[in-house]
Amino acid sequence: MLDRIVDLLARGLDALGLGGTRLRWRWNRRRRDLGEAGLRAVVASRSATGRYKMCPACRALVPKSAWTCTECGAGLAGVRAPGLGRLVSNVLPGATAVTGLIFLVNGLLFLLVLLVPVAGAEAEGRLMRLDFASLLRYGAGYGPLTFQLGEWWRLVTPIFLHGGLLHIVFNTIVLLQLGPLVEEEYGTERFLFVYLASGVAGNLASQFLGSRPTVGASSAILGLMGLLLVYGLRRGGVFGRNLSSSIGRWAIYIFIFSLLPGVDFLSHAGGFVCGGALGLVVPPGPFRNRATALLWEGLALAATVVVLASFYLMANRGADALRLLGPSG
Repeated sequence: MLDRIVDLLARGLDALGLGGTRLRWRWNRRRRDLGEAGLRAVVASRSATGRYKMCPACRALVPKSAWTCTECGAGLAGVRAPGLGRLVSNVLPGATAVTGLIFLVNGLLFLLVLLVPVAGAEAEGRLMRLDFASLLRYGAGYGPLTFQLGEWWRLVTPIFLHGGLLHIVFNTIVLLQLGPLVEEEYGTERFLFVYLASGVAGNLASQFLGSRPTVGASSAILGLMGLLLVYGLRRGGVFGRNLSSSIGRWAIYIFIFSLLPGVDFLSHAGGFVCGGALGLVVPPGPFRNRATALLWEGLALAATVVVLASFYLMANRGADALRLLGPSG
């Protein structure tokens, strides 16, 4: 029907000497774009609802819940099964399920702080540098509140909170590069545990030993770097040497940057040390048996509960800090 309408309009324009051919060309291009968009939507829908995944070793289709390939026995811990992981990777190429979810939470929380500031917050320059009062309201770490008032959740919420546009952009770029690699080598459950543990360790070091507010995913990301550095050293070979060399250079650059005024060196160091220590004890690759899988599933579930509880407490008690300290701290 639409094709006929466009054709009639084009004929009318041609009769008037107004270029009906161009209208047909633009309509055909638009229809092609709509068809491609519809095809991408179908692919995304199938990626979220499919019943099988493909073994990377022998290319066999196996049930999406399988831990090992039913045909060749290869481990499938790092294979994205149909569901959230595949959907995220289609929408955000290169990202995996947990990496994409962390990216989403970071972005939404940043927009919330940016668009819903506390009363009296400065309006100018907020995009590049958020004010102390707003950050405190939405979960920034601060030693006196964390240790003297028992607001333990301020060790968790800063992992997802950022102080400005450049802060969140830089951390997002690094997260999207390291996160999928860790998920591929360690699996989703171990990635989530290491990410949260490293973030908490970095925030703990910063808030216990330092005096400044703590925000940013840097401690958790440095934990991933520490994990990968140890993993590369332990694995060896060409891949291991290249990985450890690359991560080592990144770490040196970041720690040099961390010495600049206003950068939280303690948070970075705490996360990196925790990630490196976990790299010595957390095994990569597929789970050896179902009991091990259940253990890490339980730890990942516990980490998720801790994050949700922290955000719940932030929503209900975050404003109390402003009454105790005042907007200026």
